[in-house]
Amino acid sequence: MLENLNNEQRLAVETTDGPLLVLSGAGTGKTRVLTTRIAYILNNGLAAPWQILALTFTNKAANEMKNRLGQMGGGAWSAADIWCGTFHSVCLRILRYNCDRVGLRRDFLVFGEDDQKAVLKSIFAEMALDPKEYSPATWVEKISMIKDKGLDAAAHLGGRMGEIYDAYNAELARLNAVDFGDIILRVLELFQNAPDVLERYQRQFHYILVDEFQDTNSAQMQFLTMLTPAGGAQNICCVGDDDQSIYSWRGAEIKHILNFDQTYENAQIIRLETNYRSTANILGAANSLIRHNSGRLGKDLHPAPGMDAGEAVYVLTVPTDWDEARAIADTITRNADNKYNDFAILIRAGSLSRLFEEEFTSRGIPYRLIGATKFYDRMEIRDAIAYLRLLAHPFDDLSFLRVIAKPRRGFGPSAIAKIRGFGPNLMAGLRAAPLSGKQRVAADEFLAAFDFSWDTMRPADAAQTLLEQSGYMKMWRDSRDVDAPERIENIRELITNVISKYDTMAEFLEHAALMMTDDNDTESPSDTNAVSIMTIHAAKGLEFNTVFLPGWEDGIFPNEMAINDGSLEEERRLAYVAVTRGRVRVVISNAMSRMVFGERKYNAPSRFISEMDPAFLTFQGVGMGAMRTLNTRGITQSYGNAPRRSAPRSENLVGKLVLHTEMGRGVIIEVDGDILTIAFRERGIKKVARQFVQISK
Repeated sequence: MLENLNNEQRLAVETTDGPLLVLSGAGTGKTRVLTTRIAYILNNGLAAPWQILALTFTNKAANEMKNRLGQMGGGAWSAADIWCGTFHSVCLRILRYNCDRVGLRRDFLVFGEDDQKAVLKSIFAEMALDPKEYSPATWVEKISMIKDKGLDAAAHLGGRMGEIYDAYNAELARLNAVDFGDIILRVLELFQNAPDVLERYQRQFHYILVDEFQDTNSAQMQFLTMLTPAGGAQNICCVGDDDQSIYSWRGAEIKHILNFDQTYENAQIIRLETNYRSTANILGAANSLIRHNSGRLGKDLHPAPGMDAGEAVYVLTVPTDWDEARAIADTITRNADNKYNDFAILIRAGSLSRLFEEEFTSRGIPYRLIGATKFYDRMEIRDAIAYLRLLAHPFDDLSFLRVIAKPRRGFGPSAIAKIRGFGPNLMAGLRAAPLSGKQRVAADEFLAAFDFSWDTMRPADAAQTLLEQSGYMKMWRDSRDVDAPERIENIRELITNVISKYDTMAEFLEHAALMMTDDNDTESPSDTNAVSIMTIHAAKGLEFNTVFLPGWEDGIFPNEMAINDGSLEEERRLAYVAVTRGRVRVVISNAMSRMVFGERKYNAPSRFISEMDPAFLTFQGVGMGAMRTLNTRGITQSYGNAPRRSAPRSENLVGKLVLHTEMGRGVIIEVDGDILTIAFRERGIKKVARQFVQISK
């Protein structure tokens, strides 16, 4: 088991006593270290499987870890007995066991974002707040950020914020529900108010392992420190990379990894620096870039033995954003050899995908937009789950409101208001309310769809029965919507390939609640033979033979906000993540002219390009001389432009008048090679490539 590990990996596996931070750079085999460490602990009798807690951030990562452990057990122990899952799935398990200690019934619901919005919408209506000013989506995010900060974060909320927060939580309590942020927060409250429960879990978990530790928020960190008190064994191993901390906007706090040795006295730090993914030139470029960050613990990636230097990182400068899309499409066409899934285009913002989609469609290049609507975000899937939630939990008013009009049954707002007063919930009210003849018939048909012995059936059969009896499947079969056949197939996929795996409806509904809030429930890009187009955030953890990184211009990457407020370190970490996704080839591109939200911009190349050691780069395109035709592995598009002449050193352009076809007349106030800073009469100060202006003599 240890033979295939390098020295640094082996040290991380065999260091089992006390707190340990494993700084694992991109492509250094962190999952192998985590799984091997668990197997090593079990094989050496240091703990039983149920005494190990392994925490991840996505269901996909948890499943991969379980699968690997299942292959390593060899019958000596069962991977199924290990507490392995996301922070939320593990805390939900603890909450189910101890729900009575925090005032919840055992059948409590887990609300997703749609449910949260519905609750907030009703609260805003009761408070007579302007829906234009009070957006439920915005307030879902605000409330989530408060809960992610853990205990005491809401203690000092006042004014309208506190009023809405309290009303929202009161409504959740009335509905016997928790939201995603509550799953961890309620466990923290449980541990704080029930020390006997906390002590039980402290005794149970002899070893705690955490993946992607740099992504922890405050609530998650509080959970870890409660389980590993000072004076105890503190056998906690956190694996992460401070250079890949890119989720502060989601509440992640890099200070947790940077201050690990202050949180845990006598902590050891082991660095994994041997990269098994990328060539030496790619790693050299990435290392030289990330060294510009001051908030890091420090490490340098180097290639595994036998890995050659490879191609230098290409930096391509083109006249316009259209030329950028064409150049990348040309390169893929000439080098794909029908292996389109070897290529990925990683963008800083989703809006940059449009030109690539149009260019690829016109050329017949297959592509896949990663981060499009996920399976559990699709309307028909959420509808089906709402039907099943209402079947298992008749008190679930939010699910009732979602499905009562699918198909239409004539129950508008006035009818709903009428039945509210005839029972403790809408389902009971619908049975008891005195309705008109037509409405009574529709109500009885709806109620009859739920009146069968579903709890004695297999969950998949119960789901099929309910969706047929309710008329939901017929609604889509009769629909003229062009997407109707696909929606029917998605529902069949849900029933036959998901629900059928579960023994009880409760187990499936819990799985669905977690999946509807997970970020990585999509299949791997390698499953489809298509070019992957995705944001850099979505690409974390993935790798491709060739990676294109378009839009590397100041104002786009890094973005304007980071430039203006000086918060460049996370943007630089994001650039580091982007570069290290490439195995063989990385192509960075920037356009001298780009259309951004209807306005043509003339931004300078990204400062991140100049921060990389030029020894690992090769420059091409406009401004770098005539574009060369490279070997079939490289960039093959040629514009046929003559080399652009740089201004002679003796030529002083500052103060010269210029004319631009779109921005009019202006005066040059600064010269940086071929980039001119111009003060235009009508458009203010802009950076423009020299070739796009006429300069007066």
